[in-house]
Amino acid sequence: MSPEIEIELHTKYPKVLGYINEEGTYKTRLWGGFQCGDGWHQLIDTLCASIQARAEATGLEVHATQIKEKFGSLRFYFQGGDDHISGMIDLAEELLSKICEICGKPGQKKTVQGWLITRCDAHTPT
Repeated sequence: MSPEIEIELHTKYPKVLGYINEEGTYKTRLWGGFQCGDGWHQLIDTLCASIQARAEATGLEVHATQIKEKFGSLRFYFQGGDDHISGMIDLAEELLSKICEICGKPGQKKTVQGWLITRCDAHTPT
């Protein structure tokens, strides 16, 4: 994911992802940062907003530890939370397996050079 989007998400969801310090750099809890394409930005944004709202409403601690693409779908690893948050993450992972990781348009899982990816036809490598 682009650095600009990563910083945007950290700024909006510090309780889940980390925070921006006074020097303008972010302190992340994510191992390796976001390891997925910009096409999944909108749904990840919605997921983080929902998780942070649930955490604030319930007093739960939730910390994302890794967010990445694996086998053509999102993997959102976290510590804390509850079954409600786990369900939100499961739903997002399922939805993103049908969205192009590059552009965010409808896509499908495809095997390309031995790798399982989720792409629309326009972003499927030949």
